Amino acid sequence: MKSIYPATAFVCFFLFALLCYPKAMLDASASSANLWFSTVLPSLFPFLTAAGILFRLGAAEKMGRLLQPVMKPIFRLSGICAFPLFLGLLSGYPMGAKMTALLYEERKITKAEAQKVLAFCNCPGALFLIGTVGTGFFGSPAWGYAFFTCAILGTLLTGILVRFLPSPSIPATSFSSQTKKEGFSSLFSSAISDALTTVVQIGGYIIFFGVLTESFRQTGVFALLGRFLHILPVSSDFIAAIGSGLMEMTNGAHLLSQAPDSAKLCLTSALFLVSFGGISILGQTLDILRSVPISSAKYVLSKLCNALCSCLVFLLTFPFWENIAAKQALPVLSLQSTACTETAYLPVFVLLGIFLLSAAIKRKA
Repeated sequence: MKSIYPATAFVCFFLFALLCYPKAMLDASASSANLWFSTVLPSLFPFLTAAGILFRLGAAEKMGRLLQPVMKPIFRLSGICAFPLFLGLLSGYPMGAKMTALLYEERKITKAEAQKVLAFCNCPGALFLIGTVGTGFFGSPAWGYAFFTCAILGTLLTGILVRFLPSPSIPATSFSSQTKKEGFSSLFSSAISDALTTVVQIGGYIIFFGVLTESFRQTGVFALLGRFLHILPVSSDFIAAIGSGLMEMTNGAHLLSQAPDSAKLCLTSALFLVSFGGISILGQTLDILRSVPISSAKYVLSKLCNALCSCLVFLLTFPFWENIAAKQALPVLSLQSTACTETAYLPVFVLLGIFLLSAAIKRKA
């Protein structure tokens, strides 16, 4: 019952901000809704639909059989866990969590495997890191490729660390090879319905946390936090960016790109925020994983480990990326760069490759 009081106080604070700053709250809500409608919906919905179709066609099982010799010795996981890992790295939040939930609901992986693979399969995607954060916010696609490379290496390093956690032994084929027989029209409709439900839930989280972040800004919470932490050798803008990013990573990364602190500090902090995901991404992920009885605390700790590993790799390789970025500098907010445009086609070709590979394996079988 004691937990009711903090929740009640939080809701009262939120209502207070809505009533005292209606215009700012409305603008934040409209901005978040526009972000979801113009960016998240058109990019994530087709990918979720395509991934759902591949899953229902049995691509996860085929990939599992193919990658079992790799996944078992490196991560101590069955091969089918490569499916959420691959799609998570390619598409970004919350694809890895969504595919893991589907695998668990179909009883193709165990609870222990779900907990382990979730520690490193749910991560920021290539388009977001290269196009939005690197090119759009920090002015060079080189930083985007640095973020993406370090995020992948940090993810794999986290998976290797997680493998040492105690878990039951993984059999040679721990997943079912049976797939539901249904017509393509039914399969297609199910994939669209599932993808639409997921992307609408994500939109709700984006709008809510966008308004919540604005309420902290309007009521002076971030300014107060900056006064308390003034002894740190960082600017108040940096502190506000971190506070905002812990709530919603995209806005925090954008504010870090405008902070007057050193480039190394801002870049490393931005990578930490996008690798951790922020409370908004954590909320979206845990909502998607309602059917999977995992430990939320273990998942949050694994995301923290993932973010720290990514930052460690970035700091070790920073001189290399700094040299590349200096040679390929672009104007800030140059979203129409060649690198961003070319990268936009990457998920299409990769998904096509998975489909063709699955079809070839099916013929041989």
